[in-house]
Amino acid sequence: MLSRCRYKVGAVLVMGSRVLAMSPNRQRNNPTVDYRHATFHAEEYVLRRTPRSAGTIIYVARLDSSGNQALAKPCPRCEEALREAGVKRAYYTASENEVGAIDFKAPQSVLTLA
Repeated sequence: MLSRCRYKVGAVLVMGSRVLAMSPNRQRNNPTVDYRHATFHAEEYVLRRTPRSAGTIIYVARLDSSGNQALAKPCPRCEEALREAGVKRAYYTASENEVGAIDFKAPQSVLTLA
């Protein structure tokens, strides 16, 4: 996955052990983008590529300019889109060795990897 956006963000939508869709952030000048949006977040793209996303889990990751993990929490617009699509949980990079989780039926939490 290659992203030409300022932030290198990618999203993968899975159900069980099956990958349903994956995508990096996309820019407006990309021919596969809906031109009504100035930017096209990776989360939005995977939802549009999957006809039924109820009960799925999404993984969102971001790398900074040095190639290190950085905060990739979905924006409020993407969070609402994930909730409406029926995604049950979102995991995202919080920082080096930390993964955040959003359970759309429970409060947010941050997990520390051992």
